[in-house]
Amino acid sequence: MTTPHPRIARSTLINLAGLLIPTLVSLATVPLYLRWIGEVRYGVLLLAFSLLGYFGAFDLGLGRAVAQRIARQENDEERNRTFWTAFLLSAGMGILGGIILFFLGHWLFSDIFQMPIMLHAEAQKAIPWLAAIVPLIALISVLAGTLEARQAFVSLNVSQIIGVIGLQTLPLLSVALGRGSIAALIAAALVGRLMGVIVMFWLTARKLPFSGWPALHRAEIGPLLRFGGWVSISGAVTPLLTIIDRIIIGAQLGAAAVTAYTVPFNLSQRLTYLPYALNTTLFPRFSKAQEEDAKGLLRQAVTVLTAIQTPFIVLAILLMHPFLFLWIGETLAAKMAPIAIIILLGIWINGPSYPCYAFLQATGRPDIMTKFYIIQLIPFLIALWLLIEWHGIYGAAVAWSLRMLADAIAWFSASDGLVNALKLISRTIPLVITAIFLTTLNSNRYLFILFSGLLIFTTTYLCLRMIPHSSISKILIINNFAISRRDKKNY
Repeated sequence: MTTPHPRIARSTLINLAGLLIPTLVSLATVPLYLRWIGEVRYGVLLLAFSLLGYFGAFDLGLGRAVAQRIARQENDEERNRTFWTAFLLSAGMGILGGIILFFLGHWLFSDIFQMPIMLHAEAQKAIPWLAAIVPLIALISVLAGTLEARQAFVSLNVSQIIGVIGLQTLPLLSVALGRGSIAALIAAALVGRLMGVIVMFWLTARKLPFSGWPALHRAEIGPLLRFGGWVSISGAVTPLLTIIDRIIIGAQLGAAAVTAYTVPFNLSQRLTYLPYALNTTLFPRFSKAQEEDAKGLLRQAVTVLTAIQTPFIVLAILLMHPFLFLWIGETLAAKMAPIAIIILLGIWINGPSYPCYAFLQATGRPDIMTKFYIIQLIPFLIALWLLIEWHGIYGAAVAWSLRMLADAIAWFSASDGLVNALKLISRTIPLVITAIFLTTLNSNRYLFILFSGLLIFTTTYLCLRMIPHSSISKILIINNFAISRRDKKNY
């Protein structure tokens, strides 16, 4: 049975909606967290969630390996062998990761992170609950990879929305019921994650569908671990690169500084939703398409993504301070807006390289990315430590954006698209610089609105002109053509 192949635009919009809905919930909940539990306690909670993001690497890269392998398989029996082998391996590694976090967390929260003495005991009591979430994250990875491979994007996003909303809202419900300790907040987050896992497992059972009994199949272990091994190493290094800024901020500057950095960081990350949604859509298609067709699809995706993303980046730079002012007040807005803008610059450079990342993994070269991450780890840590020491949380934002620039150059080069990417991005540089310049002017509010409106209109017009008319149609149909041709050859 051949999986139906919905158009890329439709699948991307589904994935984008799955990211935007939890964002709306987050926008509503962050001010409540700050008001109800305070900036310091919220910073400790963010540190705990950052650790969870890192220990998600204990799925051994099996989530991505499953997505790549099941996307290529032709019958339910093969898919079930792959799924159950990956599921059981991931469950075992998730339990191991939880045990490691249990012991490591006590040390981090007692000796490394700076926080008021009264919160130390609360954080220590939260560690068992935090460790219990790790196996769930590992299982989510395999379940999500399976749904992605089957291109069941509605099921994937519905289950993820339920889990993420539970993670965001149930701790607040705990506070409302009079249980606002760190341990109670983490326990509530565990229940939210468990809700998402149950729904995702049920939907996976329908979309795979399940057959036979769960078992480890030796023939599947090798291919999964060979592909997943590089992804797993990448999965161990990448989250470290992602969360280490908050770890160092927590160690050098304290939990309150973690909040001041993480809130604008997370807000800016919403601008990665479009490239991430497109990335999720393209991965199973890159896995199936022949190399020539995959490269053609990649070029179209980078062009369209650069053109569509840039107006949103410009708009976000212009509106960041006014939005933060209305959202969390002038005092925090003045501190956080520059951080958000620096992060947005990194997203603007790095966003168009997301399809390259999917292309390299789907074509069986995750080792390229992993080797680069390993090479950049030590220089990034040194730069991050020094910039935080010299410039505080602003230095952390600069270090992160510089790493995004290095990543983009690496991915474009590895996928033979650097020259094309430089041409595309160079056209948008004056627009982004103008947006930053406008935010530094202490001009009349009405003049700012006028000039901002003109810039947004100009940016949108010029970026749409960057897209050849053929690109829109090609990105919508090229992969369906490639898959149809390959189906005729029975792979």
